Amino acid sequence: MALSRKAYLVVFALVVALLAAGGVYLRQQAKAAEKAAAECDTPAPPPKPATPPPKLPDFQVEAACGPGETAKAPAGKKK
Repeated sequence: MALSRKAYLVVFALVVALLAAGGVYLRQQAKAAEKAAAECDTPAPPPKPATPPPKLPDFQVEAACGPGETAKAPAGKKK
């Protein structure tokens, strides 16, 4: 059962269209993630160090809202 030349062209065109649509979708997702990171006031926290930080008096770390392992939105901002 051999397919005609037109059938192969239709299948090829469908594959190309699906690949193009996938590329557009991935580009939109990347732009949305970039926009969300740009609206963030503080950057994502760095990975946890092997040694704990020293205990300093009156030292507080601000909560981060960027993408990361333990990123959380600041308490003052609500959507």
